Amino acid sequence: MDERQIKGLADRFIGQLHQLERGGIENADAIAELFADDAELSNSIIEADGSKSQRGGREEIARFWREYRESFQAIRSEFSNITANDHSAGLFWTSDGSDANGRSLHYEGVSLLSFDESGKIKNFKAYFDQAQLH
Repeated sequence: MDERQIKGLADRFIGQLHQLERGGIENADAIAELFADDAELSNSIIEADGSKSQRGGREEIARFWREYRESFQAIRSEFSNITANDHSAGLFWTSDGSDANGRSLHYEGVSLLSFDESGKIKNFKAYFDQAQLH
C-alpha cells in the first residue's frame, strides 16, 4: 500500500472512533471490525497494569473499546496530525471530556497503527500520560 491508502485507513479508524465517542458501547464492534483477527492492542494503562501487556484478537479488542467508552460520561478526540508510510500511521491527538464520575479531563498522546496487506489493523499502541486522567 502507499501512504495515501494508509492515511485513508487511518481516517477510517478515526471516523469509527468518533462514532464510538458520540454513541456508546454498541459501536465497539464496528471499531473492532477494523482490526485483523490476530491483532494486538496496547496502551499506557494496559502496560502499567502488568497483568497483561496487550489485548489480542478481535473479541478482546472489542471488549477494550467497550471499556474505553464506559470509562467516560463524554469524550471527544481531536487529531492534530497524521503521519503515514507504506504500512503504518501515527495519530497525534488530544481528548477532552468527563470521566465516569463527571470530572473534566484533558489528555493528549499518540497512537501507532500498523496495517496488514488487507488493510486491517494488526497492531495498535497508544501512548499518553496516565496522570492526566486523574
